Amino acid sequence: MRIVTLMENTAVSPEMKSSHGLSFYIETKSHRILFDMGPDGAFLENAEKLGVDIARVDIAILSHGHYDHGGGLKAFLEANSTAPVHIQRKAFGEYYAHDPDGTRRYIGLPQEMKDDPRIVYHTGDYRLDAGLQVLAGVTGRECHSPANDRLYMSINGRDIQDLFMHEQNLLIREGNKMVLIAGCAHNGILNIMRKSKEYAPGGIDFVIGGMHLKHAYPEEQRQRIFCKDLAERLKKQTTQYYTCHCTSVEGYEMLHQELGKQIQYLSAGSVLEI
Repeated sequence: MRIVTLMENTAVSPEMKSSHGLSFYIETKSHRILFDMGPDGAFLENAEKLGVDIARVDIAILSHGHYDHGGGLKAFLEANSTAPVHIQRKAFGEYYAHDPDGTRRYIGLPQEMKDDPRIVYHTGDYRLDAGLQVLAGVTGRECHSPANDRLYMSINGRDIQDLFMHEQNLLIREGNKMVLIAGCAHNGILNIMRKSKEYAPGGIDFVIGGMHLKHAYPEEQRQRIFCKDLAERLKKQTTQYYTCHCTSVEGYEMLHQELGKQIQYLSAGSVLEI
């Protein structure tokens, strides 16, 4: 399996574009998968530089209904004429961030895309084939990041706390390896890993994606305590972790202090071979 980071907040070199967002290209023995599309079409430029032919992608998956993962949806549909885009039915809801300065900021997907015929809507878990299982509807609040408390969905003009029922995660089986791909892990990476064991009772070998730790707490000491607690729980698994995006570089460094080589950071331009 080959996983190429097409977009992320940081980049491996000045030649790669970077922005607040995420996009992975995943090549397995059976599929060429695009998981998330960044905030705009810039992931296509990185793909070209990295030798990834987006036109040959046969499955696209959008992890959740936020612009930094799906803002590039239109660009993808224009660059690729065949691949279906699998999303949760609630992904085109009205989603907002309530920023610390009091700003109410729209963070949802471009609404004009919701009726595109290549979008395939799902509710809950679904299986794409023997090697691809999608997980949704994660519950539990173990080490749930307080950074999520600033995120809302609007229903009938009223903002309510987002429970992220529009979030989905991809579990890939390749040979004897199980790989879990998450976008932001809004419902908590530990809770997502726990649910994934319904389909992978032998455990997860690799977890790849964001953990939504940026600004979980305004005070550095509380942030360190939270990250240390999370890292201690992650360390109990034999899993190898690769993180990025909403974990933040600072959050990664805090996790790395406890996990060491068990966790690594992926920037735009990173290529991971499993």
